[in-house]
Amino acid sequence: MKTLPLLLLALLALPAAAQMDEADVDHETWNVIGWNDACGVAFEHFYYPKLGEEMTTEPIETHIGTAMIHPGKEDYVARWTYEATGRLSYKESANIKAEKDLKKAGYNRPGYPELIQDAPVGDQPELAETLLSTETLQARLTKAWPPQPEWRWAGGSYSPLGTCGLLVFEHRSNPRHYRLLLLRIYNPRVRLDRAYAHASNARLLFNAGNLDVAATEAETAAALAPELPIARYEHAAMLSLTGNPNKAIAELAEAIKLDPTYAEKAKGDLDFADLKDRQDFRETTGMSKKIEVDMH
Repeated sequence: MKTLPLLLLALLALPAAAQMDEADVDHETWNVIGWNDACGVAFEHFYYPKLGEEMTTEPIETHIGTAMIHPGKEDYVARWTYEATGRLSYKESANIKAEKDLKKAGYNRPGYPELIQDAPVGDQPELAETLLSTETLQARLTKAWPPQPEWRWAGGSYSPLGTCGLLVFEHRSNPRHYRLLLLRIYNPRVRLDRAYAHASNARLLFNAGNLDVAATEAETAAALAPELPIARYEHAAMLSLTGNPNKAIAELAEAIKLDPTYAEKAKGDLDFADLKDRQDFRETTGMSKKIEVDMH
């Protein structure tokens, strides 16, 4: 795997986390609440205790807040709107209120999520170059993070306009431990480029017999660029192959709306062999219409 280029700033500071003994933390979770109309994102970050300590289903540390890059700037400003630390500190009602307040403040637009699997990449060097390197972002930051090889880029979320991204890094030896970073993106096609790479990787991994990983790659491609026909088509194919016929047909319908040529492709595609006797598949691909014309 190629190392991350020297273009990342220090990660979002988590003040309260520095006070916690990392030995007490089993894993972390994160979630994007929403983006605003500029380069700002609201998110939440939770820390969970080790088995046998506290209630493992409830966080022992909660951070809910925003990160914002102001116009003409490259560095973000982070602000916590709600924090809770310690035994039995988790309060669902307080979390829900903080989320609602942030959405009312304008952080209510969904982004485009990306998952970068710690898994094989298809046998094409350019795919690894695209998927595993932040160079595709064309960011302009000058300070590097992470300085150690222990962290890997695990995905994140892109803003609705595609001009900013919340990058998430996962610790290699301690999976499900994360650090987050907000930065500007100067590649206007970053979502499309990366989604196409995920879709291509899905097909290569499927051909290599890695069906589960391939299915996740196809799902990532479709979520990252839902306007990209090939991403929706590959996702439909993987849903069909993994035993999700209803979802496969719904996703195939979306691919055909974006590019009608996929209707003809699907008719002869072995990936959909188990669906070809279904009426909804025939209607989606236009086979029923052809039969009606032939009957007349």
